[in-house]
Amino acid sequence: MRKYFTFLFLFCLSTFVYAQNTEYKLVNRLIEYASIYTQSEYDKDTVPSSEEQRILAQLLAEELQSFGVQDVEVDEHSYVYGTIKGNVKNAPTLFLSAHLDTSPDLDLQGKAPTPVVHNYKGGNLVVNKELNIVLTPEKDEFLKAAAGGMVITSDGSTLLGGDDKAGMSVVMTIAETLATNPNIPHGDVRIIFTPDEEIGNSTKYLTKENIAADFGLVLDSHGFGRIVVENFNATDFTFTVKTPSAGHPGYSSNVPPLNIATNFVSKFPEALASYKSSGKDGYLSYYKTKALSSNEYAVYGRIRSFELNEMQLYKKMLLSWAQETAKQYNLDYITVINDVKNNDLESAASVTLEMKDSYFNSKEVLKNYPTNYNLIVKAYEMAGVKMYAESGRGGSDAGDITYLGIPTYNMFAGSHNEHSQDEWVSSKQMLASYNVALEYIKLIGQQDRLSMLREGNPKYTPAVPTLNMKHIERVQQKILKKYGNSFSNF
Repeated sequence: MRKYFTFLFLFCLSTFVYAQNTEYKLVNRLIEYASIYTQSEYDKDTVPSSEEQRILAQLLAEELQSFGVQDVEVDEHSYVYGTIKGNVKNAPTLFLSAHLDTSPDLDLQGKAPTPVVHNYKGGNLVVNKELNIVLTPEKDEFLKAAAGGMVITSDGSTLLGGDDKAGMSVVMTIAETLATNPNIPHGDVRIIFTPDEEIGNSTKYLTKENIAADFGLVLDSHGFGRIVVENFNATDFTFTVKTPSAGHPGYSSNVPPLNIATNFVSKFPEALASYKSSGKDGYLSYYKTKALSSNEYAVYGRIRSFELNEMQLYKKMLLSWAQETAKQYNLDYITVINDVKNNDLESAASVTLEMKDSYFNSKEVLKNYPTNYNLIVKAYEMAGVKMYAESGRGGSDAGDITYLGIPTYNMFAGSHNEHSQDEWVSSKQMLASYNVALEYIKLIGQQDRLSMLREGNPKYTPAVPTLNMKHIERVQQKILKKYGNSFSNF
């Protein structure tokens, strides 16, 4: 009996030491990666948009090679690839991914973040006293759960870059664990780091062939225990007004393009604006206007909804407003929908509405693979982490890759308050992410590849719904129920 308790004590002690060592590895990697400036840049035609991402990509490749990861490659666009060969037969190939860049929404002006590690015991956490940046359990939902571990922030003068340097740390630590512990059973695991996720270009040069996996897990979601099981359908639009020369304002009777664009945006009901939307609500909203020249003006906007019927109705509304505007000012009306132009008109006085589908709800593919989802649920249980299945109100690599034909989920990595100066990462929650992902790798390694793939067709093409009156009335009632009489333009 004494030997049994001695063994149990030593086993528990070794497990504790292993977890503690892993937690410190995660934190040290986060500090190293976050200290490297890799902010992506809008309005750049190149991928990556910033040269610093190339530097980080090379460092990551060298780190993978130091563990003995095979087939390590950095391509011309700074995508990093590597393979950890499996030690079981006929298992699915899984990929893990995170992105290189940090958000350009808070201009760092070339300044690298300064990570600060706090031994957090609970209560309020002062990030920067002078700037009055304080984390509180009342405002930060998962801060209380971070007590007893380390909380990593910036010094408050910049964002931290935990999005997605936390995910990167988790992926790299798992790569090291698998590559240096051949006793862990698993199939082939692909490691992928992508550039320019924050500006929407991270999957631009990804193909099913260079991903070379059957299923995927992206470590790029916020919160604690969160996993994204569906996302918006998304369409982006540009409304452009082109008029003859405005002429001298003291003499010309031509209406300036800015005035026409202003008339167009006045038709947008505030009830459908993005800032009025939450949960499962969609939105139809513009976010930027821009003078392209003295006689040309553009409005940029987005349509988002979890339901294709609602998307289709919003598109029809947008087309109707654009046509009304063209008629009101006696301008030619041109549409370009998913790169298809409605006529060959080249006009010096026109309204052009361009709409392009960006991505679709990944649920329509993921639901066809119940075994894969059940493995993830079980992995959370085995890791002792409460799972929060959420509807993602944005795009991600996971959604795009799912539509390449590789069912992929986006999972939490321990970061919070992304894109801001009060961004923070929990060491305990990074460790939880690591544990869930590792359990999932073990579980999927026990499956038969062909059996899992036969469950569903990964190539899903969304059918454009026919908008009959029942569809329209259903969406009307949904919006009127939420906004009441304030929705006057519907």
